[in-house]
Amino acid sequence: MPTTEFAQARVGAEQATGLRFRYWSLIRYAALVLYFVALVVWSANNGIPVQRELVILWTLGALACASIGRHPREIVRLVVDWLPMVIVLAAYDFTRGAADSLGIGVHFHTMIDFDRTVFFGETPTEWIQAHLYDPEALSAWNVGFTLVYTSYFITPFALAGYLWVRDRLDFLRFTKRLVTLALAGLATYILFPAAPPWMAGQMGLLENVHRTTGKGWEIIGVGTAALFNSGQEKVNLVAAVPSLHAGFCMLVALFLWHRVSRRRLRPLLLLYPLAMGFTLMATGEHYFFDIVLGYLYAGAVMTAWAAWERLRAPAPVEAAPAAAEPAPAAATGDAA
Repeated sequence: MPTTEFAQARVGAEQATGLRFRYWSLIRYAALVLYFVALVVWSANNGIPVQRELVILWTLGALACASIGRHPREIVRLVVDWLPMVIVLAAYDFTRGAADSLGIGVHFHTMIDFDRTVFFGETPTEWIQAHLYDPEALSAWNVGFTLVYTSYFITPFALAGYLWVRDRLDFLRFTKRLVTLALAGLATYILFPAAPPWMAGQMGLLENVHRTTGKGWEIIGVGTAALFNSGQEKVNLVAAVPSLHAGFCMLVALFLWHRVSRRRLRPLLLLYPLAMGFTLMATGEHYFFDIVLGYLYAGAVMTAWAAWERLRAPAPVEAAPAAAEPAPAAATGDAA
């Protein structure tokens, strides 16, 4: 349903609930303000929510507040639309460590050899950390890297929430691509468990490489460091190829590409996945190899879904030929 029609349908649903629309509007705004105040208070006490489950829950809460006063089917639609994505991503988190129980050997050298071949004998992580990371003196670089890295847990779901409010059809398109990319990554993690650079550094395969993604929280504070570290401890440590951090960011950029009306501004969207890619290498989370694969996975998912949607699109209805206008009747009259 086009955005305008969708908005009109919501207005009609609000009017059907029995109260005038402007009252519901005020109630919604008040609920959203109180909700975000609660979010700020919660974050001050527990840290900024940076785990996927928490981000989705807070997003759904905001959407529920935005649906106050509308027809009850709006809440039903909220649950129905988001539940498949929540289930699939929860299963993704639960099963992404399956490779540990399959006895598949962890790959260490494939990514190192690729990066060293491309970058003339040295991996990007080794070079960047040698120039930008000082374990004795944290800097603004650490804060920037931590914020960019953490945005991966927030941006896709914030965008999904925005799309759900603005255009449900676009929301469904986006979430299908998001879930497909997650499942493709999960399948690769199981079949090709791979060690990230920081793990290779611990084993002596790389020189002076450390995991520094959470260092920025030590400067920022707000209690997020413990929440962030707790989340990192629960994930599969050898789920590195492809980098879904890079893939999700590229997916966001590609999905928004044609939705930015000014073409000259579209290339700016690529700054986000590029910044994420640099961050992942700088913090020891991923190799260049992983990041390129993440970009390619995102591009493949976008291409496949676009082709499927074109295939399934109904054929345009040809306009019926206009009926020929009847010839004017001949003028009649009595002869003079």
